[in-house]
Amino acid sequence: MRQSGTGDSVREKDISKGKDVQRTFHQRQPRACRSIRSVAALSTLLLLFPIVSTLDAAPPVSEALVRIGDQTIFTIHTGLGNIDPATRAEAIEARLARLAQAPTSTIQRITVEDHEHTSYVVTPDEVLFVVTESEATAAGQPRQTLAEAQAEIIREALLASQDAPTHLEPVPSMTLRDILWIGVATALLIFLAVALRVIYPQLLQAFECWRGTHFRAISFRGLELISADHLTNGLLLLVKFFRIVIAVLALYLYIHVVLGLFPWTRDFESTILHVLAAPLEHSVTLRAILIDLSIGMLLTLIATGIFLALLKVIQQLFPRILNAVSRWRQGRLLSLKIQRIELLSAEQITAGILGFLRVVRLLAIVFLSYFYATSILGFFPWTRGLSVALLGYFVAPIKTIGMAFTSALPDIIAIVIIVFVAHYILMLIQLFFRAMERGAINFPGFHRDWAKPTYGIVRFLVIVLAAIACFPYFPGSQSEGFRGISVFLGLLITFGSAAAIGNMVAGVVLTYMRPFQLTDRVKIADTVGDVTEKTLLVTRIRTIKNVDITIPNSLILGAHIINYSSASMTPPPLILHMAMTIGYDVPWRTVHDLLKRAAVATTNVLSDPEPFVLQTALNDFYVTYELNAYTGAPNKMAVTYSELLQNIQDTFNEAGVEIMSPHYSQIRDGNKTAIPDQYLPKGYQAPGLRFEGLGNWFNKRNDPSAPKENPGS
Repeated sequence: MRQSGTGDSVREKDISKGKDVQRTFHQRQPRACRSIRSVAALSTLLLLFPIVSTLDAAPPVSEALVRIGDQTIFTIHTGLGNIDPATRAEAIEARLARLAQAPTSTIQRITVEDHEHTSYVVTPDEVLFVVTESEATAAGQPRQTLAEAQAEIIREALLASQDAPTHLEPVPSMTLRDILWIGVATALLIFLAVALRVIYPQLLQAFECWRGTHFRAISFRGLELISADHLTNGLLLLVKFFRIVIAVLALYLYIHVVLGLFPWTRDFESTILHVLAAPLEHSVTLRAILIDLSIGMLLTLIATGIFLALLKVIQQLFPRILNAVSRWRQGRLLSLKIQRIELLSAEQITAGILGFLRVVRLLAIVFLSYFYATSILGFFPWTRGLSVALLGYFVAPIKTIGMAFTSALPDIIAIVIIVFVAHYILMLIQLFFRAMERGAINFPGFHRDWAKPTYGIVRFLVIVLAAIACFPYFPGSQSEGFRGISVFLGLLITFGSAAAIGNMVAGVVLTYMRPFQLTDRVKIADTVGDVTEKTLLVTRIRTIKNVDITIPNSLILGAHIINYSSASMTPPPLILHMAMTIGYDVPWRTVHDLLKRAAVATTNVLSDPEPFVLQTALNDFYVTYELNAYTGAPNKMAVTYSELLQNIQDTFNEAGVEIMSPHYSQIRDGNKTAIPDQYLPKGYQAPGLRFEGLGNWFNKRNDPSAPKENPGS
């Protein structure tokens, strides 16, 4: 399938612009004009710098005639795209003129290809022109009928032109003037060859001598951009190039002039000129290519100079900066400290800055090389697509990020507004609960110590609500990836933090249960101590041995709690109690009195209400007494118990009562009493042993009136 539409219009336009050039070479022209044209053509091919003439655009016309020779074959009524009818007609004439030189078989195979909206008049090798619906409407015929008619007219006209006789112009004879011109041209060529042979070596030798003297380095503010050697080598290369160009151009002009002066070689000269100039004059595309190539080479030289200059600046500037930073470590840079802890020393800070600068230098060179490569590729049409692609790799992510940021800007503003409102709501809530904590605001049944934890709960709820309100505005929140991550985090929190959530719930429950407060003496399970910290997760207790114990709130909620301090300052106070056993030989009233006296003498025991004693058991050999004493210092229970026991010992010893729990029957005669010596009367002596006769013992056993002992006792 052949290309249609715009491609055909461009082809018509290109060929129409080359029509006049083609006609020129089918006609005889003056020798001077041919010489000038040949010089221009060869200079363009050698130097790759086309000489493009600017043609004044003709005013657009509504119709144009298509001719073969002097015969009008049909009329173009409409343009095609941005091409006017006149330009289309010229392009079609150029194709038909080229087709007239083709074999008869090719002309006879001109056909019409119909498409949906257009019809093409084609040969086996190319498309001659296209017939559109607008063209057929202007001609007043159906599109297919018009295309077939025009194809038939073209076939007949081209076949008729091939049958017409060819008129040849007589070849002019050679004159004396032509011979003189040949001699002058030969002399000039010899002179130029000798001059090039003599002058150019001297010029090259002079350039070599001027290296470093006349040709100096090009620098900018102390930075060397192009060295003297590079500059001299470039000039030498340019001189050699121009020598070759001048030699080739002179040789071509000599051959062209000589061949044009001899009558029997003029046709050969015209053929050579046609062959050399035809690609340039028959193709506007080639002109455009040469222009783009020349401009690209010029821009490449400029870009290369700029690239080398910037690279030189980077190579000379960064070492100076690195040396300056290296000298800073000796006095300008100080170590980073927090109070007496040195976080970063001056050496470490300097090393970090140097590493950062080296990375910046590397990135600068990479980006400079990247943009240089893309610029060079963009100067030439053949690699411009690759340049755009390479540049797109860098620009596309930045553009995508910028467009995403721009599109997300309203959502970001909404998030900022929500955060701003939530922040000030939290400030108002904080002021309210601080007033409740101070007692400035009171509610019946709401304790002041509830203010701080309640504020924490309300603050958490406000933050959660603000996060829920912000969630739809987060970029990518509606994407499947974001939702998948959200579900994963939800499952992770659900299964991985069940214990933490349980402790938090238990902490909230304990807060409003108020089983204990800070500094209270409590007993939780087997742990006894003072409460030092309460959080939503754990409670910390310090024992009387100054051991800090952390207990999860869920364990506290599931265990029994004993608070010794909750009733210490309110009636009735905390009762300290202890049990002791005394033998039946001591009257119970004496024991009661002694225990009360010992309790009253203790430091942290209250005298009002006064201590009391309870008898809790009558055992086989002794009585169990329980002393109960009130105290207002539950945090000093251990010290109080210790002092109370000391006072009980002193009191009983002073009263001469032994603290014993006898479990045996024994003859005490002759044994010293268990009371300490300082409590015994002066002159105390252990009693002696008493012996009775065995007869008395047997008499007791035989006496029927004597009580009988239990045999098993």
